[in-house]
Formats: sequence, C-alpha cells, structure tokens
Amino acid sequence: MFTHLWLDGGSVSMPIKLKDSILSIVHVKGRVLVALADGTLAIFHRGIDGQWDLTNYHLLDLGRPHHSIRCMTVVHDKVWCGYRNKIYVIQPKAMRIEKSFDAHPRKESQVRQLAWVGDGIWVSIRLDSTLRLFHAHTYQHLQDVDIEPYVSKMLGTGKLGFSFVRITALMVSCSRLWVGTGNGVIISIPLSEGDDSSDCAMSGSSVPYCSMAHAQLCFHGHREAVKFFATVPGQAMPPPGTADSGSDDPPSESSDTATSEPKTFLVMSGGEGYIDFRMGDEGGELDGLSEPTASQQSAPTKSEQSHLIVWQVTTSHD
Repeated sequence: MFTHLWLDGGSVSMPIKLKDSILSIVHVKGRVLVALADGTLAIFHRGIDGQWDLTNYHLLDLGRPHHSIRCMTVVHDKVWCGYRNKIYVIQPKAMRIEKSFDAHPRKESQVRQLAWVGDGIWVSIRLDSTLRLFHAHTYQHLQDVDIEPYVSKMLGTGKLGFSFVRITALMVSCSRLWVGTGNGVIISIPLSEGDDSSDCAMSGSSVPYCSMAHAQLCFHGHREAVKFFATVPGQAMPPPGTADSGSDDPPSESSDTATSEPKTFLVMSGGEGYIDFRMGDEGGELDGLSEPTASQQSAPTKSEQSHLIVWQVTTSHD
C-alpha cells in the first residue's frame, strides 16, 4: 500500500508492505481500515504528534477459516464488512468487532457489494439476483428485491442468452439504487418516499425501501459485467436551441437562484464493451467484412472496448 504525505517540501510517497492483497480501503473518524485477502483488517491511526502511524497498525482477524473480505462501507460511525455469508460490524475507535450476523443462510455464499444510505444498507450476494436490505442499527432484515423477473420481462430471455442475472455493481446515488448485472444491464430504482437523502451525500435518517414497480432499465449497457458505478457533481447543460444555449454570461449566484435551482450530478458506469439492448448485438459486427483479417481479429472492435456510460441526473433540493 502506498501513502502520499503532503509536507512543506512537497509530496512524499511511503510504501507499506502488508501480508496479503488489498481489496478495499475506507476512512472513518480518524481511522483507515484496509481489507486484506486473508480475512484480516489492518487499522491505521494517528500518533500523539497528529501524524499517521504507518508502522504500529492494528490487525483484526475476522475468524477462521480465512476468506477474503470482499467489500466494506462506512455506516454512520462504524464500518460494515462483507465476509463469506456474513456481515461484520466494526467499531473503528475501539478497533474491535461489535456485531456479526448472517446476510444469507447458505454458508458457501459470499457478500459482494454494500450500499448505505440513511438507516439502511443494501447487500448483494455473489451469483444471486436478489438484493437484501438491513437496518443500520438493529441489523434487522427488512426487504428482499429480486431483479431477475424485471430484467427478463423488459429484455426477454433471448437478449440475455443462457446467462442468469447476477449483481456485479451497486451504488446509492441521487435518491436511487443503481444496480449493474453480469449481463451488462443497468437498473436504477427510486428509493421510498420519506428518504431525506435527496442528493449524493448519502445522508439521512430513514430506511431506503424500494420497489421494482418503479424501476427503470437503461437500454444502453455493457457487453459484459458492469464493473463499477461512480458519481461526480455536474453542471446542467441547456438543450440545443434554447435561449440560454448561446449565452456567454455566467449564471447568477444570488441566494434566490442558489436555493431554487436543482442540483445536477453525473452518474457513470464502467464495463467491457457497449450494447444497445433495443438493437441487440448488431453493433459488434464488422461492417462490410465477411472474413476479418488476423489483425482485425486480435484488435477489439469499438463496441468491445472498455466503455464509460454517463447519465446526467438532476435532483431537487429538499
């Protein structure tokens, strides 16, 4: 692991050798937690001089037999870790396990993604199409949402081939739950009314229930699994031909405008290839060539290269 320290003379890079592969890093309340592939957490803290102590870190073992810690997320002032079929709740200040519970009844299952908002955490399981919602404080299992029937209904089994629907990416952003699948399909599901986290800060105090009855499926997707989601602040662009589209005047920064204008964000998905599910797989064919040359066979076509798909999402102020 590499740390970059900003000093008066510039940036200093300091490598730290840990005993296994690093799978996830989170920061909360003056602690940095590093999840390792051998089932341990390395917890770093600051020394009495206020600087990070990179040599005397604490190792927390999540149990035996050892398995990889596949995912972590900050939940209020704690950290939730996905370990085998369980969720481990870590108290960073005390550097101890506060709670563990089963996220799935099968011991051979693996927790793969965690997405927190308000007082709820959505959990996905490897090779499973069902999302599970747990309460952040009581750890109660609140809701199951199976996305497979919805995907099959919207796209039909023909477009999905013989592969089953599995969840490979998960994120809460802009009052919606964003779900990516191994088929390259992307779904956004609005969170329930009463969830007061209307922007991407994921703050709030209510439980984020959702229903597939209000889900939206994007016909733009990836040829293979959706690898990740990310959200960044954006700037609303006026539609072409509108009165404001050709103006060079900067937007007003008055208090009235700041409170009335909605926020804009860019939501991105990353994955291998691009496909328009309305057209099927036609975009991947080589136009006008019945027998591609050896160089063309080795080089990926445009639709097979890694792609980012970007949506502009506008949310209103609460």
